[in-house]
Amino acid sequence: MKKTLTLMLAVAGMAMTQSCSRLSSEAKEIAGNYVIPEVSQTEPVMELNRDATCVVRAIKPGVLTYAVEGTWNVENDSLVMLLDPSTVKVDGDASLVGQIPVRSARKVVEHNDFNLQLESDGIVYYYKKL
Repeated sequence: MKKTLTLMLAVAGMAMTQSCSRLSSEAKEIAGNYVIPEVSQTEPVMELNRDATCVVRAIKPGVLTYAVEGTWNVENDSLVMLLDPSTVKVDGDASLVGQIPVRSARKVVEHNDFNLQLESDGIVYYYKKL
């Protein structure tokens, strides 16, 4: 009986942790995997997970791909990512990897079930949701 109760409490604790997201309501709508079709149709450049973690990739086909992990949310009107450069994984010439920003913020211009548009320094970036 004690073993069953302990197991039930552990499962309930995990369920609560999963359901208690630190994401804003807009971030919950945006969560998903995104590609830039001109770069890759299948490899996401952004994985915005519902647990507030993310993976961001820089992809130069045939030359370099790197991924870095972090956390994300939508704050005010911007997608904000806090990246951890110590998590970088490189496939290709590592000397081509520049300085990885620790914090990235881009204004959310528009989003729907299929696309996400972000603006930074007057440039609008278009992402397709997988």
